[in-house]
Amino acid sequence: MLLIPINRTSDVSLIRQIYQYIREQILNGSLKSGDKLPSTRELSSNLNVSRNVTLSAYDQLMAEGFIVTRKGAGTFIAEGTYLGNDKGYLHADISIQDNEIECNDIINFRSGIPALDFFPRKTWAKLSNIICYESSSSIFGYGVPEGRIELREVISQYLYKTRRVFCQPDQIIITTGAVQALALVSKLLLSPEDEVLIEDPITNDIQKMFKSSGASLLPIPVDNHGIRTDLLPIKEKPKFVFFTPSHQFPLGGTLPAQRQIQLINYARKVDSYLVEDDYDSEFRYEHSPVSSIQGLAPERVLYIGSFSKILSPALRMGYLILPMHLVKECRKIKYYLDLHTPSLDQLTL
Repeated sequence: MLLIPINRTSDVSLIRQIYQYIREQILNGSLKSGDKLPSTRELSSNLNVSRNVTLSAYDQLMAEGFIVTRKGAGTFIAEGTYLGNDKGYLHADISIQDNEIECNDIINFRSGIPALDFFPRKTWAKLSNIICYESSSSIFGYGVPEGRIELREVISQYLYKTRRVFCQPDQIIITTGAVQALALVSKLLLSPEDEVLIEDPITNDIQKMFKSSGASLLPIPVDNHGIRTDLLPIKEKPKFVFFTPSHQFPLGGTLPAQRQIQLINYARKVDSYLVEDDYDSEFRYEHSPVSSIQGLAPERVLYIGSFSKILSPALRMGYLILPMHLVKECRKIKYYLDLHTPSLDQLTL
């Protein structure tokens, strides 16, 4: 007799309870290949349930290949269905990051978190409804990997006015935050054994991302003004120099014009790229945001920005601006990563 525990007060249907119990017994070997199961009529009588319940449970097991029927003989456990009972994975050490702090009595000193209570909820909700109800049905289909042209046009105009970034909408790739932009740069430019110049100090996450491509990292010290351009290695041939000129992280310096020019000349001399991470350039205690290095050498600079600091990191919305000759390959990489960034959020933004 097959003794199946039934909980009639559970939110899980009786069909699902019977199916799950038999399935687990098969997987862990308690029910072995070739064992005969009771008929659906007999099982329904033993469990005091409708025969339709046991029929449906058996049908599901049969559809998934766990059981087979033999004409005139009955229902049996199928061959090759034993998985084993190793459940060590249930006890694996799962690291939980404290990215989200619920308690209002705790001050979160993590850097880079905007004033989330100032997020324009009503405006975002209103615009989302307008986009959802009034747009063409085509917006619910697949999009292009580089992102919606409406958003790319606005970003192009916005960055020219605020940061003196010179680019056409076709040079912009909409990304799932700055993290994906960095991943795209790694996949686009780096191969194992390549060298990358990075600021020292710099966040560990960026180091790990570039190292995951097999690249060697060459740290360049920073001072109160940013990366020390006088220490750039002439004999090396790095694929790119990664730096945060508007607000060096974590020391906070702003790279002066002289060093910006030295960086550009260095990149031209060693035939390298500059990766300009503008992660929070919008925030200044004095004056307007400083102009980008991209505007001085668009052919050499890959420019990264996001809306995580001025709106919300929950949007996962960023952008990567490329020299035109790198755009086609980057679109291909973006396509294979996630097809495209969510279209409805792009249009709302």
